[in-house]
Formats: sequence, structure tokens, C-alpha cells
Amino acid sequence: MVIALMWSFGCVSTEPLEPPDVNLVDLDFVDATVFESTFDVALRISNDNPEPLILDGAVIKLELSGRNFGKGATSERIEIPRLGSVVQRLEMHLNHIAVATKIKSVIESKVVDYAIKGKVYVVTESGSVRRLPIDKRGTIDLRGNQPQDLPEDKTPIDSIDS
Repeated sequence: MVIALMWSFGCVSTEPLEPPDVNLVDLDFVDATVFESTFDVALRISNDNPEPLILDGAVIKLELSGRNFGKGATSERIEIPRLGSVVQRLEMHLNHIAVATKIKSVIESKVVDYAIKGKVYVVTESGSVRRLPIDKRGTIDLRGNQPQDLPEDKTPIDSIDS
């Protein structure tokens, strides 16, 4: 009986963690220099796990229309409630030289696919830190609509009405 009880507790604690779901919420211009621009990026991080997640940092890359756009990191420790979400802001830096030739076509397309890739560092029950991948795709309508998740059967951009 005791062994069965210990085994059942062990199974609960070894259940694999679902990586958090990350969505782009906002992107605000902060500063610009000759070589770099800084943006304040708001991300909604959702926890689909039955236990709270304690994040101890993240590294996030943003792609627009399949092109690397910027990178940001945070070392802030945050707790995401079980089956809940939080909005986390981080600074993202865009290299002007790398972006200058790409930004015009991104803006002119009116509807832009985006990808948020990277990793979050999760503190486990034992106190160790585990890296979980982030790979979220969506679309931004530059005509004023909010970012949307892409459906599984992704519609090509050229078939969307302007």
C-alpha cells in the first residue's frame, strides 16, 4: 500500500511540463541610434499546466514574414498561475543594418506573418532550472487589427482580401 501511494505521488511530479504558449500583444518604439532600434515588446505567456510555472528568464527572437527581426531577453523571475497567463514586457533590439533592407517589404505587405521563437527557463519542483522551447506563429494585420493566431491550415497571404 505504501509503495503504491509513493509511486502515485512520483507519477504526478514526473508528468512532463507543457511549454508555455506565447502570443504577441504589443510592440512599442522606445529608442533609436544609428545602428540599432529598441522596442518594448509585450508577450502574453499562458500556462496550460495544472501547476504554476515559475519562469526564471527567457530569450525570444521575433521573425516577421520569415525574416529575423529582433532579439530580446529577460532575467526577471515571474510566476504564471496554473491554467492562467501573464503579460510580460521585454526589450527587443533590432539591428538597423540587418533590418533596413527587409522592413519595407514587411510594411507594404499589410498582413504580416510573425513567429516568436526562443526558450524559457522554468524552475522545477526540485529547484533545478529546465529549458523549454517556444515556437509560436501568428499574423498581424497592419491595417489596425489585433494580432491573431494562425489557423492550422494557414491561408497564403496573397489570397487574403486587401
